[in-house]
Amino acid sequence: MIEALREFVAEELKVNPAKLKDEDRLQHDLGLDGADAAAFMEKFAARFEVDMTRFVFSDYFGKESLGCLPLWIVWIVIPPLRPKVKPLTLADLNKSARAKKWKRGWKSS
Repeated sequence: MIEALREFVAEELKVNPAKLKDEDRLQHDLGLDGADAAAFMEKFAARFEVDMTRFVFSDYFGKESLGCLPLWIVWIVIPPLRPKVKPLTLADLNKSARAKKWKRGWKSS
């Protein structure tokens, strides 16, 4: 499962699958956010047949801001103004893909 997930993430985000690690965070490390993150999560759910009913997008991703350089400058200069989101890792995606439902933070069964 993890290899299929790495291939999926690599293809969608245009990164080398060999460089992906379980602890990589989609937003913080791989730069996924906004509309791109929404499309990615929809494709993830469809590809791995994951029930995302309990997934709350705004817990893990912000609004589209990649094209707004002044906003990024403010976030760098004044970090407390940066939107707070929970990290979402490849390991979280893997758990959910195996369970066929959203499981971030749940203990393995």
